[in-house]
Amino acid sequence: MAQDPWDNLYPSRVSVSDASTPWPTTTSRIEIDLRDEMHKLLYGAVDEIAKGRTGLLRVVRRDDDGNPIKCPCRDTITDEPDEDFYCRTCLGMGFLWDERKIVYYKDDDTLSKKDEVYFYMEYFENPRSSDWIIELNIDEEGLPTVPLTRKLYYKSMAAEAFRSDTGRIEYWRCRAVLEKKWSVWYGNTSRQHEPSSRV
Repeated sequence: MAQDPWDNLYPSRVSVSDASTPWPTTTSRIEIDLRDEMHKLLYGAVDEIAKGRTGLLRVVRRDDDGNPIKCPCRDTITDEPDEDFYCRTCLGMGFLWDERKIVYYKDDDTLSKKDEVYFYMEYFENPRSSDWIIELNIDEEGLPTVPLTRKLYYKSMAAEAFRSDTGRIEYWRCRAVLEKKWSVWYGNTSRQHEPSSRV
């Protein structure tokens, strides 16, 4: 009997021509490794062009209870930084933080909500809501310029871990909003100094 052409498209399914066994008792599934797929998306492979961008993840420091650690520059009464003093510890953000290099894929579909984008990262990055994703200025080859120049600041509103059926984290997706006034000194644009080369 001639081979059913559907068998080549769905090798793990029972042949549609075998009416006696419509539901297979065993399957031979070939699962896609999403960690590997994300890595290839970002860094490229033999059959795929790299689509990742290099940026910075600004991680807000937290205490033992998971609360963001406020910078000492905040006023004890108003809980805001002194408007007449530019803090070189937090650079005007009001919280202590650390930055590290990340490679991400940015989904900036124009059909999405204005100034809201999604960032995709590898499983080990572990971003959190309230962290910041910073885009860097890049050259004509797509590489960060030296010294590093921070271009756009996005605040993570939600960090979602995508897991496999076994519970393993495969990759992260962050929903972030562009912060045009990233400083905690709202309205004082003249005081919102851009950090020049801190990493």
